[in-house]
Amino acid sequence: MKPTVAIAASLILAACGQPTEAADAPHAPAPPSAPQATVPSPGWAGAVVPVGDDNPLGVPPAVYPPLPARFTDPAALAPKGWRIEHRLTGDLSGDGVADAVLILRQNDPANVVRNDGFGPDTFDTNPRLLIVGLGRDGGYDLVVHNHTFIARPLVPVLDEVLETAPEIRDGTLSIALHFFPSAGGWTMFDSVSRFRWRDDALRLIGHDYSEVARNTGQTLDRSVNFLSRRVSTVRSTIDAAKDPPAVWSTLPPGPLLTIDQVGDGLEYSPVEDDA
Repeated sequence: MKPTVAIAASLILAACGQPTEAADAPHAPAPPSAPQATVPSPGWAGAVVPVGDDNPLGVPPAVYPPLPARFTDPAALAPKGWRIEHRLTGDLSGDGVADAVLILRQNDPANVVRNDGFGPDTFDTNPRLLIVGLGRDGGYDLVVHNHTFIARPLVPVLDEVLETAPEIRDGTLSIALHFFPSAGGWTMFDSVSRFRWRDDALRLIGHDYSEVARNTGQTLDRSVNFLSRRVSTVRSTIDAAKDPPAVWSTLPPGPLLTIDQVGDGLEYSPVEDDA
C-alpha cells in the first residue's frame, strides 16, 4: 500500500475507533496510465473529478476550468476563482524561444472543509493545475494541462506538498514534492522529478528520492537517470558517521514516461523497493 493511501485508510479507521498500523509500506511503483493527447484541440474543455467513495470529510468534486488552445499572456491565464501559485519561463523545447510553466490553484471557499480528526480544524482541499505553453509567434500553445502529478490535498495530516518552487534550468523543468505526515505513519520523503520536452510531450528524464523512517532512523537515497537508465541507491541511517558507497544498477530499456503517465508524483517510484 502506498504511503498516502495507507495514511488515509489508517485515519478513517481511527475515526471509527478501530486499531491502526503505521503506514510504512514500501514506496512501490505506480503503473503508468494510458497515454493522453499532448496537444488538445481546440483547447481543453476542463474536467470534473469526484473524490471517490472514501470521502469522510465530504470534499466536493474538483472542477477544472476550460483552457484555450493558445494564449498570449501567462499572467492572465488564471480563470475566475483560480490564482497563479507559480509562474516561470524558460526554453523547454530547445528552439531558443521562451516557454511558460504555470501552477494554478483554485480559490473556492467550498473546498475548505471542516476536519474533526487529526490535523487542522479546517483543511484546504483546493486542487492545482499544471500548465505548459510552448512559445510561438509571440504567444503560447497549450501543450500540457495536468492535475494528477501535484495531486489534490485530501489527507489533513500531510504537510504542504509543494514547499519548494519549481524551476527551469538548462531546458529541464524540476518539480520538488514533500511528504511528511504528522500522524498515521513514520515515513517522510522528498522527491525531485525532472522533465524535458521530447517527442512532442513533457517527459520524465530524472527522479531523485530521499526517505527517512523516523521510527528506525533508516534512510534511503535514490537517483534515477532515465536517459542513461542508471540508478544510484544509498541505504544508511541518520546517525551514521559516513554513508556507505552507492549501489549502482540499470533499468531495463523503456520509453520515457509523459507527465500524464507518471500519475501522482507522491505515489510514483521508478524502482520497486526491495527492502
